[in-house]
Amino acid sequence: MRFRMLRHGRLLASIAAAGLLLAGCGSGPNQVGAAAIVGDTRIPVTEVQTWFDEALAKEPDLKPQLREQGQLDDLGRQLAAQLVRQELVEQAARDERLAVTDQQVTDLINRMGGPQQATAGKIYTQQNLREVMRTQLLATELGRKYFDRLAITFDYTQATTRREAQEKAQRMLQGPAEAAAVVNTDARTGLPAALGQHLRATDSPRLAAATPLFGAQPGTVLAFEPEPNSGQWLIARINDRRTDAPPASPAGGADEQTLQGVGMFLLGITADRVGVRLSPRYGVWDQVSLTAVPNDSETTGFRLTGRPTAS
Repeated sequence: MRFRMLRHGRLLASIAAAGLLLAGCGSGPNQVGAAAIVGDTRIPVTEVQTWFDEALAKEPDLKPQLREQGQLDDLGRQLAAQLVRQELVEQAARDERLAVTDQQVTDLINRMGGPQQATAGKIYTQQNLREVMRTQLLATELGRKYFDRLAITFDYTQATTRREAQEKAQRMLQGPAEAAAVVNTDARTGLPAALGQHLRATDSPRLAAATPLFGAQPGTVLAFEPEPNSGQWLIARINDRRTDAPPASPAGGADEQTLQGVGMFLLGITADRVGVRLSPRYGVWDQVSLTAVPNDSETTGFRLTGRPTAS
């Protein structure tokens, strides 16, 4: 799952995994005309539509390609998901008292070759470039704040199909005893499975930056494919989560891209806390990869929330 906006040449291949419809009214109270509601913040459909129009105006060859492949709706989904993540980042930054300056945003854009070069071949535009860059910087700061202090204790097992993963996740959500029963049964059959595993983000930066494991509160059960389309599902029940583990080294030696990935997945906790409501016209919100997809069967996994276990 990549959170950064994609280059035009890779858009058609990746857009189906991102998702969102272009326009339309939401349903239910307070959501009429909204693309999404994040906590108490309403994201109007007009914001998605404006960005959509600007992206197509900037890349004239994009619209016929998307129309031919039936992916115009997918472009809208990707843009709306980005707006949701931007709002989640803003709310997390307020909670964590994180900030980036205008100069930091300018410096990042300059390192990319300036506004024109930074947007060339990409679906974000010079009109929203600074906001996109601000989101990336704030996510990086969130990751930097916690990366070297994140530690989790979890039970896990595996599955080979989506249906099996969902069934095991539902059972493990029922509590520690049922989770142990699932894990022990699988372990006896030779399946990789274990109880009470301890892991720090610094032990596996790739897992921390590319999966939701460290961005879930105790009591949460996660089911997803660590490698997309691999047919190997990981089901993990988070039993304990610490953000005050003794630091191993400054930021664990992680690079900026890793810290940004960690920060983005930490938004799962903010999303769980404030709630994300997506207009049905835009599909459904994928709680695992923090994006929008056409329907429930196309989410990248399952994120089930129960009661925290005792540490």
